Amino acid sequence: MRRTDTAAEDTGKISATTSADHRKTIDVVISTYDEERYVGRCLDEVLAQDYPAELVRVWLVDGGSQDRTVAIASERAATDGRLTVIADGRRRNLPEALNLGTRGSSNELVAKVDAHGYPERDFLSRAVDVLRRSPSDVACVGGRPEQHGDTRFGEAVALARTSHFGVGGSVYSGRTEHEFVDTVQCGVYRRAALEHVGLFDPAMAYGEDEELNWRLRQAGRRILLDTSIRFHYITRPSWRAVFRQYYRYGRARVRVCRAHHTMVRPRHLAPASFLLTFVGLAGASVFVPRARLALAVGALAYTVAALTSAVAAVGRAHGDGPAPDVVVAGGRPDEWSAMTAEVAACSKIAVCFGALHTGYGLGTLRGLLDRPRQHA
Repeated sequence: MRRTDTAAEDTGKISATTSADHRKTIDVVISTYDEERYVGRCLDEVLAQDYPAELVRVWLVDGGSQDRTVAIASERAATDGRLTVIADGRRRNLPEALNLGTRGSSNELVAKVDAHGYPERDFLSRAVDVLRRSPSDVACVGGRPEQHGDTRFGEAVALARTSHFGVGGSVYSGRTEHEFVDTVQCGVYRRAALEHVGLFDPAMAYGEDEELNWRLRQAGRRILLDTSIRFHYITRPSWRAVFRQYYRYGRARVRVCRAHHTMVRPRHLAPASFLLTFVGLAGASVFVPRARLALAVGALAYTVAALTSAVAAVGRAHGDGPAPDVVVAGGRPDEWSAMTAEVAACSKIAVCFGALHTGYGLGTLRGLLDRPRQHA
């Protein structure tokens, strides 16, 4: 890991001239929809933050869950007066829920927390400290999500989502510890900056973080990533669930880029371009022999790239502990079992890349067929 000099130096200069430290009041806003498996732990960690309890309010806004999400949240609210549960059975998307919670609150900072994961217990205190030491134009601070799986396939997805091959130049695959970035997931915002740009856009059912942070940057504010602000994200457990998630991401990406053309990056178009090329070559191969050769070469190149990236992802995982599916016998790795398990892990990660890329690519192509919506 390395620290970006520009961000670190800028922050250091400002911190010498900032006013005396004072504790900020914080509203934590959580949106839920059918999160019964995860919402309990999320609330437990939020309510157990090491930040002064009297300065924190928690707002959980449900989007029409059909499972026990609301019941679990209501049980927590009955034992902790800081938690308010807003659940009227109405179906609302993520930005609508976040806006409802934000408008119903009034504290100085607004922390967006994903119910499909959980923050470290020093999440708020570290975010406040980073904000205190940051330039006044920093509107949002956040960390890089630590990816985890609750199934073996989910563990492979966690590694795929932190690979450059999997997600391009996304903040998920970065390595720096402290830098100014385009966006962060689950950021802690200055309320004044949020209100200045009009909160989250309800038309952006997915990608709401990135779209909001783009508007903040257009307004002259900056987004700061600091990996001391830690939170955990639980990946989807199966190929189908990952494909569906990234299909929605790709479709939403088109909507975001229609609203803000300068947000388009080559990595956003790469999966759809690859799919179109692949389908075109497959069609042409019926009549053109060279197209069959090109199709075979392209498929082989993708497979090699996916497997190579998977091996690299497992190698990085070894730096932090055992890689997914590595078998340990008698306290020490059994050489044959460990090698077999690593091959299986690499294969799963390569398959995960396929789910990420085909889902996102097909979603992007589907999004191009959607009728453009009026930007909020």
